[in-house]
Amino acid sequence: MKATTGVGIVAFAFGAPETILPNQRIARIAAKKARELNCRVYTQLDIRVEEGIPMEYTEEEPGNPPSTLRIARGAVQWAKRHRLTKLWVVAAKPHLWRAVRDVERAGREVGAQIEIRACKEIEQYPGDSWFCPDSVQDRVRSRGEWNKRENILKFMPFFVYKRLAG
Repeated sequence: MKATTGVGIVAFAFGAPETILPNQRIARIAAKKARELNCRVYTQLDIRVEEGIPMEYTEEEPGNPPSTLRIARGAVQWAKRHRLTKLWVVAAKPHLWRAVRDVERAGREVGAQIEIRACKEIEQYPGDSWFCPDSVQDRVRSRGEWNKRENILKFMPFFVYKRLAG
């Protein structure tokens, strides 16, 4: 499939590796949306979208996943290179608010005129169903582990968050 629209998808992993259920869900949702919109996908190595969909992967170091903000900044640069005017965000339900916020903020940082939308297909899965004890990342194994970190990030001023996550 050759992408022909001014639309793109940014898919954020939720833990690792690519074989865990949350990442398989994210990959399926991103692939379905990409086929529906005839567009390309920007994502992480732990999201494997089916063959034939134009993909670009964010730069990663093994064992050191990029921050949500770093992925968002990469996605905005990718969108600018491809002259995209709308980005659909695919992320696990507990992560979605921050993924959308970070893509919006990354766009503002560089003055990009890109409309950001959350992929509603995420809503078909309950919030707690995204946590996976098989993930190699502790923070996404349970709601409790996630909230320890996420509650701090949620109330942190963005200028502080940028320094930590940038």
